[in-house]
Amino acid sequence: MKKPNKYVEKRRQPRIKKCISFEIKTNGSTIAAESIDLSCIGVNCRVNKYIHAMTNLKIILALPCGDQEKEAEYVECNGVVVRVEKTSSKADVGNIYVMAIYFNEISESVKEKIANFLKKSSGHS
Repeated sequence: MKKPNKYVEKRRQPRIKKCISFEIKTNGSTIAAESIDLSCIGVNCRVNKYIHAMTNLKIILALPCGDQEKEAEYVECNGVVVRVEKTSSKADVGNIYVMAIYFNEISESVKEKIANFLKKSSGHS
C-alpha cells in the first residue's frame, strides 16, 4: 500500500520564503545579509563573509511595511549561528555563504512584529 506523499511541517514556527536585506553585527563589524526565509525564531540568509557556527550576533531586521512595502519597521534581536555552508551556485559571484541563525534572545514584542509581518506576507492577515 502506497503512503500519501504529504509534507508535514516539523518546525516549531513556520518559515516564509521572503527576501529581506538586513544587518548582522558581530565583533565590532557590520555585515550585510539577505534573508532566504524567515520565522519568528530564526532566519536562513546569504552573507559574503564566513562566520563560524556558534558565533553570537546582533540582528537588525528592516521589515517592509506601509504602502507597497516602501517603508520599514526596524526590529532587533540577538542570535547564534547554527549552520553555515558555502554556496555552489554559479549565479553567486564571489564567496557567498548560506547561514542559519537561531534567535536566542528575542522579546515577545519583536516576535509579534515578525509574526504579523509573516502573516501579511503569506496572505493570511
